[in-house]
Amino acid sequence: MPITLGCPTCGKRFRARDESAGKRVKCPFCQAAVLVPSAEESQNASAPTDVVPIPPPAPPAPPPAAAAPPPPPTRPAPAVEKEPALFDVAKVPPRPAAPPTPVPAATPGDWGAEDVSKPIVLAEGPAPAPSSPVPAPKGPKPARAAAPAGKKDRASKPTKPEKSPQEMAAAAWRKTRGGLFWVQFGLFWLALIGFVPFGKLVYERTQGPLPDGPGWVRIDGYVNSDEADAIRISKREEIDLLAYGVPVLLGGLALVLGRVTAGAAPRNSGAKGLFAFSGLFTLIALTGLVTWVVCERFTFREVGGYARTATLVCGGVGEFWFLLALGAAGATLRRPKAVRAVGFFALVVGLAAVVVTAGWDAYLKYGHEIGRPRQPDADWLFYEEAAKMLGWLLVVGTYGRAVRAVRGAIRDFLASAEDGAADSH
Repeated sequence: MPITLGCPTCGKRFRARDESAGKRVKCPFCQAAVLVPSAEESQNASAPTDVVPIPPPAPPAPPPAAAAPPPPPTRPAPAVEKEPALFDVAKVPPRPAAPPTPVPAATPGDWGAEDVSKPIVLAEGPAPAPSSPVPAPKGPKPARAAAPAGKKDRASKPTKPEKSPQEMAAAAWRKTRGGLFWVQFGLFWLALIGFVPFGKLVYERTQGPLPDGPGWVRIDGYVNSDEADAIRISKREEIDLLAYGVPVLLGGLALVLGRVTAGAAPRNSGAKGLFAFSGLFTLIALTGLVTWVVCERFTFREVGGYARTATLVCGGVGEFWFLLALGAAGATLRRPKAVRAVGFFALVVGLAAVVVTAGWDAYLKYGHEIGRPRQPDADWLFYEEAAKMLGWLLVVGTYGRAVRAVRGAIRDFLASAEDGAADSH
């Protein structure tokens, strides 16, 4: 059982373990060394309890390099009255003095006190409760099992940096600009159509009439052969097919490709769907045009009529949507010049439609009043074909100018986007 003893210096009473019997321990209140009696001696009340206190060891001297902090103020130990002796020492015969035996130094752990190297605040009252045990440090985490050789660790994959909205818009506008290039390429081939009638007329005035008779192309059983069901094509028709058909096919396919590619424009521009649908309707119009020519040649009048209607309707709708897409793109890019170019082309197309329909009929009916002969000669027809060619080139030229203006607006936007990205980095 614990041994109860009193400190002769401060008068406080405390307990020590049984293992500390015969050893010196430090008082938990004043740090004075106190000899712990054995259990038999503590029970024997006749034994003197006064012991000589041993002063506490002096604190170690501070290092010479750093100045020692001032010592904390100490409270004087309160005066403690000695308890009356339980027995009168004078009446008890003294025991013979035992030879002194060396007492081993006791550690704070022998009696459950904390480390004495830490500062202890002395206060009156019961001894403080021992602190809770310090939790043991956690061991190292177990190593992560290696992934199988066939599977790659997802964490090891490099994550791609997210693109900013400006970078995403720049990529979309770059594709749109490439699509508009193909539109310009298709307009180049369509512009060649205007030279065909004028070129034929120039050839007839300088070289004579165009070649006529059976065509140069001959396919047994199908074209220009002796069979009754074979198609008869003259040389003049083959020249027209080559002069008109090749530019129309190449130009139409380039227009379809360019308009569909330009459909990659950003959604916030409003031109994405317009470009895509204009390309789709242009493809339908081109298919209807080819069907119309073939059916007219093979005398399929009813099917040719449907194909002609589809060509006119889908071609007009496709061109209208493409003009709207060009205007929306120029407005989104904040380029008034591009919007004005699109508006000017729309004005030219409207005037051309009036001239071709009502204007040409009025010219043929009332042209003699302005000098046109009722039976035009070769020179007058030459001038009329030259005027038609210039009108066609004017329409196609303004068309290309509008497309080029939008491409220039996209180019300026891409240049500013690249400059902004360079400044941010």
